Amino acid sequence: MNPDPDKATEAALDVDSILAIHRDPTGFVCFTRKPDPAAPPRLDKTGKPYLFENVSSIPAAELRGIFPAMASWLTHDSYFSVNAYHRAAPYTNKTTGLPDVWRKEKHLRSLTACYADIDSGRPESDEPGAALDWRAAQHEAENAADLGIIPHPSIMARSGRGVYLFWLLRDETDPEKLPHAWPEKIELYKACNRALVQRLQDFHLPADPKAIDAARVLRVPGSIHRKALRRVGYVIQLDEHGKGFTYTLPELAAALDLNAISCDLPDQARRLAHPATYRRTKKPGSAPLRSLSMKALNSQRAQDLLTLSTWRGGFLKRGSKYPDGSTSPGRKWALSLYANCLRGSGVDQAEALAAVLSMASTMRPPYPSDTPDQDPPIETFFAAEYAEAKRLRWTNAKLCPLLGVTAAVARELDLQTIRPLDVALEADQARPLQADVIRARRDFVRQYIERYGVITARRLANVYKAHGFIGANHETANQDMQALGFFSTRSTGGRPRKAAL
Repeated sequence: MNPDPDKATEAALDVDSILAIHRDPTGFVCFTRKPDPAAPPRLDKTGKPYLFENVSSIPAAELRGIFPAMASWLTHDSYFSVNAYHRAAPYTNKTTGLPDVWRKEKHLRSLTACYADIDSGRPESDEPGAALDWRAAQHEAENAADLGIIPHPSIMARSGRGVYLFWLLRDETDPEKLPHAWPEKIELYKACNRALVQRLQDFHLPADPKAIDAARVLRVPGSIHRKALRRVGYVIQLDEHGKGFTYTLPELAAALDLNAISCDLPDQARRLAHPATYRRTKKPGSAPLRSLSMKALNSQRAQDLLTLSTWRGGFLKRGSKYPDGSTSPGRKWALSLYANCLRGSGVDQAEALAAVLSMASTMRPPYPSDTPDQDPPIETFFAAEYAEAKRLRWTNAKLCPLLGVTAAVARELDLQTIRPLDVALEADQARPLQADVIRARRDFVRQYIERYGVITARRLANVYKAHGFIGANHETANQDMQALGFFSTRSTGGRPRKAAL
């Protein structure tokens, strides 16, 4: 009897190569696939067929155990996320029954590898290098690495017709960890990918210029490329000492002649700029975090400044032009604004000074330059920002033109606060209305109770958390149950019962 080819393909899927890239056990790996061309197409709300369909999102630590159960969906034209995510979507996939996929850059947890997609194997194309088969393209990529045009890849892969190149990343302070996907790190990551693509193109290799984002998915190792009828294969590269190639983001940026910006927000500002999605309060029903709203706003502005600085490759001298045509307001002004935001976020003065000095070193040229009469010491204007006098307050309407932030820039960088009004309104309209949120949550409660029976408000609050209902505590759960005709009394030991009609 001939073996089942689909079963043979499932057995050939290579989970080890995925885990060689995803070295953060708590990070989630997303899987998608192209629809089977023989199956009826699934249509979106506009009536267009989906180009991709989600399969699942799995923690790297559980991937080896779960992978066999999902392998049947990944045999042909399947893809996995290059970088790791914080969590799966708070709902299950209708096709697989597994946790579904959230795949946006703002949901990323850690950055695992920079990459380039060499789109060769296309003899019909006139693009330089496009006619090369995958083996010739891989040889040329190795030659580019030997010549020092690109850093040596950590992993090379046959993608079917073309070649993938990966540069594995490690944290700057702890080599055992991966760099966290903070917004400014994502911008440096994309700048590295963009520079890698440019260098490969200059070497007459057709690297895809659109394949630079941090949310990219690439083909699953061991799966079949339907058009090329070839299996995808990954090969880890070793140096002369038998060790793999790994890089920090600043190391990779420096090797690509980029301004290797490496500065971080102070911890307090980072926590406020990216608050936890679930917080406990000592007094349920109160709102103690409202007092932090102004501090959170300033923390987010400081975060946006770091993102803009990384995207710009460092702020320029006053009056200098950026590639997009905007004019720099000056390095001293940018540092003063950064100090102003850090003060407004409540960061300790010593920590704020260290953060400002760190940003100053990334400017072009670093601040202060060799002309101290033109560049006053940082400590002088920093002290003024932290003086007892009333802090200068800025509006986004003033900051956007000064920093050259257009609507297109704000959308591209996913800025949180320094953005034009129309972009802010778009973000507000994209959020679900509070009434819709409450209605969806109570519909969920009704279905849950019909299926599992009544439970206490505290247990229901835990169910809310597990199913992604953000900010819903046991007081909210109690209100929801009362609205649906359930309530708790001490006489029943706290267990809810149906309200009397």
